Amino acid sequence: DLNHWFIVDRPNDLVDTSKTLSVSLNEANQIKEFTGNSITDVVTGYNAGTSVTAHTVTVNPSQFVQYNNVWDSTLGSRAETGELQNALQDAQQSWLAISEANVGFKKNLAEMNHKAAVFKSLVAMHVSSLSTLGTKQSEIISLNRSINNLETSAEVYDKLGDLAESMGAAIAEFFPTVVGLAADATSSARGGAAVAGLGYKALFNTGAVTFNSKARNLGLKVSQAEQSLEQQSQTLGFSQEEVQMAYEYDAAYREVTTQANTLMQLSISHQSALQNVSNVIARGNRILAEREVFRQRAAAVIQGYRTKDLTFRTFRNEALEQYRSLFDLASRYTYMAAKAYDYETGLLGSSQGQTVFSKIVASRSLGDLSGGMPQSTVSTLGDAGLAGTMAQLNADFSVAESRLGINNPDYYGTVFSLRQELFRIQDDPDITSDEDAWMQTLEQHIVSDVLNDSDVATQCRNIKKPDGSAVPGIIIPFSTTIESGKNFFGLELCGGDHVYSPSSYATVISNAGIVLPGYVGMDASISEIPLDSTNKSFILSATPYVYLIPCGNDVMRAPPLGDTDTIRTWTVQDQALPLPYNLGASDFNSNQYFSATGTLNEKPWVIRKHQAFRAIEMAALFQGGGPPLEFSTNRLIARSAWNTRWKIVIPAINLLNDEQTALSRFVGSVTDVQLYLRTYSHSGN
Repeated sequence: DLNHWFIVDRPNDLVDTSKTLSVSLNEANQIKEFTGNSITDVVTGYNAGTSVTAHTVTVNPSQFVQYNNVWDSTLGSRAETGELQNALQDAQQSWLAISEANVGFKKNLAEMNHKAAVFKSLVAMHVSSLSTLGTKQSEIISLNRSINNLETSAEVYDKLGDLAESMGAAIAEFFPTVVGLAADATSSARGGAAVAGLGYKALFNTGAVTFNSKARNLGLKVSQAEQSLEQQSQTLGFSQEEVQMAYEYDAAYREVTTQANTLMQLSISHQSALQNVSNVIARGNRILAEREVFRQRAAAVIQGYRTKDLTFRTFRNEALEQYRSLFDLASRYTYMAAKAYDYETGLLGSSQGQTVFSKIVASRSLGDLSGGMPQSTVSTLGDAGLAGTMAQLNADFSVAESRLGINNPDYYGTVFSLRQELFRIQDDPDITSDEDAWMQTLEQHIVSDVLNDSDVATQCRNIKKPDGSAVPGIIIPFSTTIESGKNFFGLELCGGDHVYSPSSYATVISNAGIVLPGYVGMDASISEIPLDSTNKSFILSATPYVYLIPCGNDVMRAPPLGDTDTIRTWTVQDQALPLPYNLGASDFNSNQYFSATGTLNEKPWVIRKHQAFRAIEMAALFQGGGPPLEFSTNRLIARSAWNTRWKIVIPAINLLNDEQTALSRFVGSVTDVQLYLRTYSHSGN
């Protein structure tokens, strides 16, 4: 998108990301522990700026990004975003992260100020409460003391009244009780006794009043002690509550004054996002410049070709054209023959060996042939031609064939368990977790449409449905190797694993087969699973067809002629040879290739696709002698068993018409996927 690359889809308009954002914060110069009521000093220091350092950060948004609804209200959403749009969105997200941090900082600052105000209010309330409590307690004690004095006075007056009454009675006893000449001899004695008793009574009454007054004073002291204890208890409770509030303020203060690192990190992330946008723009401009240069060069080359073609068409004749076309075809076949020789023997991997291919490409003559056989001769011009190279390759191969053991290979038939050797899942009937893990592994390899895999679409023949709908199935990718200490799948060699010996420089495939233990529905001759009521719900097609396709590079060792161990890799293109005339005008491919003289009437190098083959349930059929041809495929003949990428493809349509049911039954019944390879190996010495 060269014109509107800066426009991105806008999810919503909750936040305006086009504005410049300023963030102001105070960072603590030194974080100290809170002691006593130092919170007042901290608040004062923060507000006055004496204990903190003020910072202001300005964050600029991306200068390139523009939302679709702002630029043009008629624009829709992008069907697919590119790398540049993703970078622009990342820049917006980094800006939003800083904005979110700013909002969080303001919220924490407001919370800290609120807690400081609450703390001050709490302390003031506690001080007022304690002052009021002390004042009221003093008033209560003063009133109690007045009550005590009044009660003591009342008791004294009451005793004095009783004493006056008794004193009158005692004085009355002094008077005689008879009148006249008779005398009362005991009146004086009675009066004296009454006065004496009154004296003792006054003494005891005075002691009683004194003791009662002391008892009231002691009660007043007890009341004072209780009020003092209550005041101290309230003071302790208030202090604990103040400590808790101070701790909460301490946490809020630290949260507010330690945001600098977080803001710095977010700012760096935003800067990196903006730099990434600039880098992507620069890379895009560089690609445009390179494309322009390429087009200019291509135009110059094409113009040169046009001039040369005009000259060639002016001076050519039919015989010259036919010779040129046939020579080009012969050169191609010679080149492929040399590649086949190198693949079979591995002897052209050196720098000297690579000159063989250079000679073929550079050759401009056919060379000498005798009786249709190429001869290794050299012309006066120093060019042996294509025939000379072919004769040399044939001579070397006649010796290498027996020396490398190509005509005397070692045959092996091996069955590999993907469950145990690739996925390392045991097959113990007593452990249900093994079966669960295996079923999960199969489910992980189920795909909704196998044609979404480019390798499957390219190499599997007639896997596409006539109606063009999706083809669900199972794709199991894996790689293979032939190395010491490793099993066939490149994992550490364990008990029960299978390997091929690295002592042979090449181990290639003759036949291949697939075994599906536990598969329900196959004929009894190729299955050990009888059909009964316990497994009838898992029945599938009696003839399941699967694909085995090589998707990576073939790997082999170069023959150790000098006791070396050189590993070579080939990208094998399995191509079909074109028909020279195609008399039936068969449409082998949709892209036809025509030459001016009709030398080839088909595209020269068409990729051959792999057909499906039948899988079996019993691995025992591959045991013993040669493999049954009807249950194996020789499509991979001569391909190296060591390949960097294989894929087993099991289309569900080959199991049942109801594809989802087929996949469910397959996962629930098949206990393993086993690969059978019949190979032949060459020693190489």
